[in-house]
Amino acid sequence: MLSALHFLTHVGISWIVADLARLSPRGRWIVVLAGTLPDLDGIGILWSEHAYAAAHRAAAHGVFFAALIIAVAVLGTDRPWLVGALAAISFHLHLLLDVVGTGGMPIRYLWPLTDWQWSYGGHWVLASWPNAVVMTVTALGVVVIAWRRKRTPDRPVIDY
Repeated sequence: MLSALHFLTHVGISWIVADLARLSPRGRWIVVLAGTLPDLDGIGILWSEHAYAAAHRAAAHGVFFAALIIAVAVLGTDRPWLVGALAAISFHLHLLLDVVGTGGMPIRYLWPLTDWQWSYGGHWVLASWPNAVVMTVTALGVVVIAWRRKRTPDRPVIDY
């Protein structure tokens, strides 16, 4: 349950970042995906704990995946540099949240070139009050932006 809430926090923060500029729906989708797709490398859990530990926070949490996401952003939208910059911000906010707020599993940002790991000794466990605050503030931010932009499930996108 907590992992799902943390994932939704990644989605919400990415959605807030995507809303920082006037972007097409496609541009917004790319920015949101940039902040959520890094968790694809956790799919190894379907096979085994070993596969999960070997790939998670390496394959899709690194600089090469970031470059791929940013390239897709630059090549796939009508405002390439803006969407690319927001995608890079969204991606790296994901990493920051993971390093600080999910119990200390390190990120191998330069994998497969090196096993150097990025971690933070003061990290929070997943079930902590700071994570609850981040999740709550993110959810409130999404609600406020959706209300101000008049976005509803039947009208998700209203241009400014």
